[in-house]
Amino acid sequence: MGINILYFGMLAEISGQANEIWTINDGLSVGDLKKLILEKYPAMGEKKFKVAVNQQIADDQTFVSTQSEVALLPPFAGG
Repeated sequence: MGINILYFGMLAEISGQANEIWTINDGLSVGDLKKLILEKYPAMGEKKFKVAVNQQIADDQTFVSTQSEVALLPPFAGG
């Protein structure tokens, strides 16, 4: 199994998709995962975004396990 990574807004445009499944090793932190994502999509390094794990905003030390849902959330503009 893997983690389901969801991309929103400009991050979906950069990745070219709304979601993808990544196979990871247990023991990965959000900070580690962000590094892997930025290696795959360097243009995301110029963007600000938050990370949610299983629908909870997470910090870089949050543990990501297999079967987690990870959402990359750009800033939202209100109207």
